[in-house]
Amino acid sequence: MGPNENVINQVSTLRDTDHDTSRAGGDIPAGTPYHRVLDRKTKGRGIPRGILAIVLLFGGLLGFGAVAAQISGQIDLLLGRDSIVTGGTEFTTVTLAATFASSALLIPWSMLIQRWLYGVKGRTMHSVTGVFRAAVLGRAVLVLVPVWAVYMTVLTILQPSVMTDWAVGDLLFMFVVTVLIVPLQTAGEEYGFRGLIFRVAASWGRSPRSALALGVVVSSVLFATIHLSTDLWLNLQFLAVGITFALITWRTGGLETSVVLHAANNSLGLMLALVLHADLNATTDRSSGVGSMAFLIPVVLLAVITGVIWYRTRHTGPALTPAP
Repeated sequence: MGPNENVINQVSTLRDTDHDTSRAGGDIPAGTPYHRVLDRKTKGRGIPRGILAIVLLFGGLLGFGAVAAQISGQIDLLLGRDSIVTGGTEFTTVTLAATFASSALLIPWSMLIQRWLYGVKGRTMHSVTGVFRAAVLGRAVLVLVPVWAVYMTVLTILQPSVMTDWAVGDLLFMFVVTVLIVPLQTAGEEYGFRGLIFRVAASWGRSPRSALALGVVVSSVLFATIHLSTDLWLNLQFLAVGITFALITWRTGGLETSVVLHAANNSLGLMLALVLHADLNATTDRSSGVGSMAFLIPVVLLAVITGVIWYRTRHTGPALTPAP
């Protein structure tokens, strides 16, 4: 869903606030920051409802993943591949594509949970204006993707990949998956964690500070948890991603910038893996000892990006739902 022509003409910063209140969700009061949209429905006392929302989100994540694994396993059997899903040892491209696609389903699932449990329209999850703002997305792509490309190149030099043989068909298939599915996979995680969980946990706080702290901490810890890493450096990176993406979402008033950063990280990482013929089994290893101090680079970079966005909004504060 994209903004109308009036929106495109009026946007001049990473914030959009001059839009029709009805598009932002109708009963949401004007002047509400992104993470406090659910406050009116809970009044700081919606912990059981919030826990149910988080359980449903994780249930969808696991359920969609299980179904995708079964489908990919059957496809691999037809192709004669020794997939890990069917008890083999090969981490196939079909399995990886199915996993990405299952995460993309968190976009509609998160919206449905919010609508069902809180009565708030799903489109409010895009941003405080109720639309996925193309202008904000475009600026994030133009400014942040080149920066992230340089960082990924440097990290690849510092952390060389293990090489392996790739079939031409697998390379071409993964190229299509990287371009078409991976951005949706990363967006699914953003809608689930910086969208639904960030808002749910923030609704438990009674004051603005406690609401923001709860939203950031709960969403970040749960985001790190789903990556199932036992490595200190990797967990530090996942926590940094969760914290900075939540703060960016709060200040910009929407998910566009965090979606771009997340998609750039995963898509560029896979592109480099394809170019270098990297072993995906090694690159997806999250066991203890695989990380290093090189993973402090993205932590510092994310802190700088967050600081710049905060500085640019220092006079206006976080983006808020617009007045009529």
